[in-house]
Amino acid sequence: MKKLFLLVLLLGAGLTTQAQRTDNSGQEWSESNEEFTTLYSLATEISKKTDRVIANENVISIVKENGTTSFQRKRDKSLPVEFYDFILLTSTGRSIILNKGQTGKVLDKFKNVLVKVKESLDKDNTKAIDNILEGL
Repeated sequence: MKKLFLLVLLLGAGLTTQAQRTDNSGQEWSESNEEFTTLYSLATEISKKTDRVIANENVISIVKENGTTSFQRKRDKSLPVEFYDFILLTSTGRSIILNKGQTGKVLDKFKNVLVKVKESLDKDNTKAIDNILEGL
């Protein structure tokens, strides 16, 4: 009976380890890291044209009338491999550590907003930019 229990425990541990590469969204952490790097480049480009978007170190911030919303990539130094935590920060001091599914949603939302802002900047439409950023 003990051997059967140990066998089930080992098989369960093996399946759990394999399942950690992705979550319900099917997105791997390495994909999130690559997407953040691309998004950070876009935010850096936009931040040179407007003070409403800030890209500083591993944080992308969007300044709105009612505060700032930031998206941070932070390396987890407790792990020997390159692994990042993704954190959503608000101007009220809330710091929300995101799981993989949430990270994907935040990446998509920030990407959509930044792409719209970039398009509006190319047209030099300040009012449209303000409306887009307030909608975040």
